Amino acid sequence: MGEIVEHLEKITLELAANLVQGNATLMVPRNSSSIMTTGYRRVSYNNRGSRHSFCLLTYMLSRVHRLQVRGGSFTVRGLYYSDPQLIRSQSRIAEARLDVCRMLNTSPLSLGILAASKGLMAGDIRLLMTNGDILDGSSYGGAMTLPTDPEKIDRIETEADFVLIVEKESVFQSLLSRNVFYTMGQPFILITGKGYPDCCTRRVVHRLSEENQLPAYILVDADPFGIEIMLVYRHGSQAMSFSRQGLTTPSLRWIGLHPSEIPALGTGAVALVAGDNKKINDLLARGDLEPGVRQELRMLQDIQLKAEIESVIDFLTDDYIPNKINRNLFL
Repeated sequence: MGEIVEHLEKITLELAANLVQGNATLMVPRNSSSIMTTGYRRVSYNNRGSRHSFCLLTYMLSRVHRLQVRGGSFTVRGLYYSDPQLIRSQSRIAEARLDVCRMLNTSPLSLGILAASKGLMAGDIRLLMTNGDILDGSSYGGAMTLPTDPEKIDRIETEADFVLIVEKESVFQSLLSRNVFYTMGQPFILITGKGYPDCCTRRVVHRLSEENQLPAYILVDADPFGIEIMLVYRHGSQAMSFSRQGLTTPSLRWIGLHPSEIPALGTGAVALVAGDNKKINDLLARGDLEPGVRQELRMLQDIQLKAEIESVIDFLTDDYIPNKINRNLFL
């Protein structure tokens, strides 16, 4: 906390010095993946186009400073409703929060301004919260929403053998409806981030891997966007490349669907579209791709087909998932 407060106050002093000279400007670092040659973008009150962004940034900086000094937390939604006339939309305040993260070189979880968690979990898992509450996945008998602030999880108790992440909520719910825990015959934790995962979901997966020493597997669509979601869990978000500590699981095992399996599916595959091919090229340009992942992306380019998890849903629990895990068929 001390480092964040010190950094905030340094930014404030620099802004005050600029104001004396009639230059109300904040400098926001760009993503390291940006193709722009400059490392910063200027957000100025003097520029009509960025005036609202400047006001939101100063508002967010003051809120974060207060939270760091006094403690507590806000949600993005709560901040919006505290002054909707200033903020205008929840997406605007979410963007300002990310800009402050870039300025402070820290993750959103460290600010005390939290986005509502969208992750779901089920299975053999108990979250012991710092306030004494216990969230017990086994007692719900179904899906349980992850807490908004994962740092309020004191520790995680589980007798599970592994963690299984599925890309989509529809597949998560389908597996539950098919009594996946009974069918698989061993205790595990089922998690979904409902597409691109939020920080909370990624943080919980990281802690299960590091603190509970559980192997983590992921099942995504055999398309470039599914592969990108897998990479977000494994290596972090490109939009937050400045702060990945505690949010990544490098040991994550990708069990499928693999593009190399598409020819064997027969029906169920559809043609790639222009957006898919652009995403493939963007992913291939990354420097953190493992050789096996790169090869699967090349396969997508070659066959120009993609497939969803639903194309193998009928034999996921009886054959596909157990076979992949037991025979170490993952990348």
